[in-house]
Amino acid sequence: MHKPRLNPGAMAAIVLLCAGCTHLGVNGFAPGITTEAEVRARLGTPGMTWTEPDGGRLLEFSGQPNGTYCHMIAVGPDGRVREIRQAFGEDSFRRVVAGLTQDQVRRLLGGPEEKVRFALKPDEEVWSWRYDDTTEMLSYFNAYFGKDGSLLRTDRSVIYKASGPSFP
Repeated sequence: MHKPRLNPGAMAAIVLLCAGCTHLGVNGFAPGITTEAEVRARLGTPGMTWTEPDGGRLLEFSGQPNGTYCHMIAVGPDGRVREIRQAFGEDSFRRVVAGLTQDQVRRLLGGPEEKVRFALKPDEEVWSWRYDDTTEMLSYFNAYFGKDGSLLRTDRSVIYKASGPSFP
């Protein structure tokens, strides 16, 4: 009987895919069991920490500017993890609506990859998060803030990577 075998290319793809799942090392954390001290011991200092009204904390662990992930880890007042959320998902993007403050947007998506002011629109600041990076394209979620720091609008942009032959 012939046993199916994976070719070396498929095996390498599986290894890379699995490595991508552990880029931040959040697997193995269990809500209600893992403590904040254990999270900090494995992941280091969060990019931002917010204190919640009930005494809990929200910790930001972002891969920006080079990665395409941001894990927001909610810790209860008892010091145990309540929730681990990947911030770059449709649910989070839908919650980023006009009128939010910069801090409110950061609590949803984490720190941006880039903050830019354009000369022709000096009263606007644009924050961008790279949330997808494939071999064909880069995908960005963009938030436009007015001079008072409130969100005016959002959009998405895609940058297609060059393909085809390269010439010397």
